[in-house]
Amino acid sequence: MPIAILEPFIAAQIAAGEVIERPASVVKELMENSLDAGAHRITLEVSGGGVREIKIQDDGCGIPAAEVELAFERHATSKLRQVADLWAIKTLGFRGEALPSIATVAQVICVTRPATEEVGTEVRFAGGELQASLPRSCPVGTSISVRNLFYNIPVRREYLRAEATEASAISAIAQQYALAYANVSFRLLLEGRLAFQTTGNGNMRDVLLDLYGLDTARQMLPVEVDSGAGEEALKITGFISPPSVTRGNREYLQFFVNQRAIQPRGPLLAVLLEAYHTSLMKGRFPVAVLALQVHPSAVDVNVHPTKSEVRFRHHQRVMAVVGRGIREALTTAGIQTWVEEPRIHVLQPSELRAGSQGQSGAITAPSWGVAERVWRIAQSKWDVGGSKAPQAINEPPAPPFPTAVKARKEAEEPEEDLFPEAAEAPEVGKGAASSPPPAFNPPPEPSPPPLPPKAAIPPLRVVGQVGLTYIVAESPEGMYLIDQHASHERITYEKLLAQNDQGTLEAQELLLPQTFTLPPATVEVLLGQSEALRAWGFSLEAWGEGLLRVRAIPAILALEYIEEALLELAAKLTGAETTTPLDWREALLLTLACHTAVRAGQVLALEEMRALLHQLEQCSSPRTCPHGRPTMVLLTPGQLERQFGRRG
Repeated sequence: MPIAILEPFIAAQIAAGEVIERPASVVKELMENSLDAGAHRITLEVSGGGVREIKIQDDGCGIPAAEVELAFERHATSKLRQVADLWAIKTLGFRGEALPSIATVAQVICVTRPATEEVGTEVRFAGGELQASLPRSCPVGTSISVRNLFYNIPVRREYLRAEATEASAISAIAQQYALAYANVSFRLLLEGRLAFQTTGNGNMRDVLLDLYGLDTARQMLPVEVDSGAGEEALKITGFISPPSVTRGNREYLQFFVNQRAIQPRGPLLAVLLEAYHTSLMKGRFPVAVLALQVHPSAVDVNVHPTKSEVRFRHHQRVMAVVGRGIREALTTAGIQTWVEEPRIHVLQPSELRAGSQGQSGAITAPSWGVAERVWRIAQSKWDVGGSKAPQAINEPPAPPFPTAVKARKEAEEPEEDLFPEAAEAPEVGKGAASSPPPAFNPPPEPSPPPLPPKAAIPPLRVVGQVGLTYIVAESPEGMYLIDQHASHERITYEKLLAQNDQGTLEAQELLLPQTFTLPPATVEVLLGQSEALRAWGFSLEAWGEGLLRVRAIPAILALEYIEEALLELAAKLTGAETTTPLDWREALLLTLACHTAVRAGQVLALEEMRALLHQLEQCSSPRTCPHGRPTMVLLTPGQLERQFGRRG
């Protein structure tokens, strides 16, 4: 085939494929044009996930009537004239590809008027061809409506994700620029419902409040660095979260260079995470909004088709200053802001019987750790007796271990010795030597299913707890250190998996529905999947601007972890790994298992540790958590002898 110049329409289709990947790409390009036009108010309306219609209206400078049609020609721009201008770009757009690319794959209506003209202009395009051009009365600014996206490229349309997912991606783009341009008022409507609105008062913390809610916004730590002069000038502003506020993905990492949003990856991400070194769990990310202002000639923005990556001329210096600014924010403000979770004080038997004497001499209730255990054992008696006590709505969080195990332990030990101070711990899984009281006859427990040889663990005798995180137990093989969180994750995961397979997943209606302020993108994802989430025990509904009301939750999920679980669910459901129903189920199982398991740093009583290990023995894969991390580490006698110098 001989070499030939491509037809303009084919070239436009190729360019459109590079620039417009999904509805969010359209929003990004149009929003950048509005910001470059000097808009102070931008309204974005989306329907059908952006496929049916995207409408963006601004109060910017508008386009003169004589230049409107020219604006839809390829490489037509008012922001670039010569090669040297590439090294002094002060605008978001500059290639002149956005409008013609959008017009090639959709039906576009543009209405615009500059302040210097009394009458506006309306133009209509379909498939890249001009359909109409006529005068139109309108306010100063530009309004562009993009309808039936990819109507002429059905293959591209087939590969788009669910409407809720596409709407979430659009919301994420709008949030990015709302954070980058705090002095511009943004308004986003999804399916006619207000998702979020910012004031445009120039205060970034107010934008954080509008997007992330009060609880997150008030904990954010300010970052402010001003370094160098001239071409080496570098100013960094923004906010980062303390290590106690994290998310399960990078969607809450926002980087801006000269108010241009860039992808949270590469050296900037590495510098940010290095500053949090040893402070974050694996797979967790902080919340961060960092805006870098550099000299236009010191950054190259023309290195990616979507302009989502940049290159710095003084790369090493920029990274060093960014890292220093983040570390200073963490060490100065962060130490005073971090709030550690309260530790549970487990009372001794004498304290439980006598109560705690305060300074006034009044008897106060025992700690929640003890009260919860007493409540659980009382509940187990109801269960065994056959007349189950009525369940109160919004009762204390569900116990981390099934009551059947607690009933067995009650049968083994008299009530007055519920918390033995000095007693030999029986080996878990072998039963106790003493016989149950005559008046208490629990039903026999079914035998656990046989375990695969590689997964089985030996009977373990609990010794204690170290670091409020690891259970110390001994076996004929040596000493085991068991991660209490990872182990309970495995137990809960397999329990939920069995319930889901049997269709018996329990839900709990809330007496007082809980309302949460979540990011608009998160709300859209959760509401878009509300029917599917209902099968897992969640009952969700929209409740005002950026609010989500929860009426029911899985019975296994404690109230204090609802918001954290919802954020994690939304993050997983928008990820590329959740593309099939099985992926969906796995994401839900992992999230619920993680947020219902006992936490590292939580005090466990001796009988709770025994119960946990007893249940772990019955799991099909007890040696790893659902994420693949080990639940236990074995220290053999030989290893201990070498550590103590008894063996060479």
